[in-house]
Amino acid sequence: MKRYRILVTVAAAFLSAGSFWMFLPLIAVSLRAQGLSDLWVGLISGLPWVGLLAVSAFIPRIVGRLGLQRTILAGLFVSALVFVGFAGMRSVVLWGVLCFIQGVTFGVRWAATDTWINGAVPDHARGRLIGLYELVASASLAAGPALLAVTGSTGSKPFLAAAGVVAVAAVFLVLGGRERQIPHPQSQRISWRDIWKLEHAAFISIGLVGVIEACNLSLLPLFGLSVGAGLHKAAFLVVAVQIGGAAGAVICGVLADHVNRRAIQLTAGLTVVLLPLAIPATLAGWSIWPILLGWGLAQGSLFTLGMILLGARFQGASLAPAIALAMVVYTLGGMIGPPLLGVAMTSIGPDGLPLGLAFLACCALVIISLAVPKPVSQLMPT
Repeated sequence: MKRYRILVTVAAAFLSAGSFWMFLPLIAVSLRAQGLSDLWVGLISGLPWVGLLAVSAFIPRIVGRLGLQRTILAGLFVSALVFVGFAGMRSVVLWGVLCFIQGVTFGVRWAATDTWINGAVPDHARGRLIGLYELVASASLAAGPALLAVTGSTGSKPFLAAAGVVAVAAVFLVLGGRERQIPHPQSQRISWRDIWKLEHAAFISIGLVGVIEACNLSLLPLFGLSVGAGLHKAAFLVVAVQIGGAAGAVICGVLADHVNRRAIQLTAGLTVVLLPLAIPATLAGWSIWPILLGWGLAQGSLFTLGMILLGARFQGASLAPAIALAMVVYTLGGMIGPPLLGVAMTSIGPDGLPLGLAFLACCALVIISLAVPKPVSQLMPT
């Protein structure tokens, strides 16, 4: 794939993901405006993630039959229709169904786009290009809510605006052209279990980052408020970590093309273990900011390196199920992390968050350090 085609496809991915990150706060605010309790808002807002997990096992088969571009375009088309449906109806029950469907479309788009990009980049520049792609993905996380601030959160306008963003993403994707043909999944059978065995260190890294990032967004501000930080400082704790994560994606990507990747993985893992331990003691002073930036940088490095390793290890029809499994592991980490660390905070106080995250990171680092990469030929069918 030529460079401009990669850039156009990345632009489409940015818009596609941005529409979803706009949708999540929008649906929560809209449900609250209809008078629903926090319990029901939480349950319905969680349905997109249920839809994402439900479709994940079918993504390799869908990609094998339709191809990557048509799979993503189909997801974008359905997503746009769902947004129009939100704009045209106010039934909470139907909104719940649409939330589930929107999660399905995002799961398909996410896995297929990551597969396309990972399969398109050349090996000699894989680290740099995947790092930049992950930086763009991080930017979409901020761009979605920013667009919501422009459109407002009431009425049909924000939903129609999101549908427009999805339509523009589809135009960019068409301009990017068709991807290189990949084999039909039946021609190269490989299960999630076999994929996990081949590169479980990468999946452990990705899952750990899913846990930590979800806790950063949901629990880190509460930790700050609980130990006496003001509202603005508590919010900026999250901002500092997110900035570090975005920087880590790029820095790790560049290093991965020139430095031993396992050394990067172990260094980043050790950093994720140690730095949270310093958060309680440094929160009141200026030194908390470099600690949070470094912690975020290590998180971004772990996730990006995990995706680089998957793209380098799996090719053809095995790449789509590997990316789909990474999506599932990251999402499950994000779903499990906040309640698990919430229990830790309830049991031992606010410090349960950094201490609990350090403990989980330590367990993950032990597994990663003991992992011995296996050749694909050991598990691929003959």
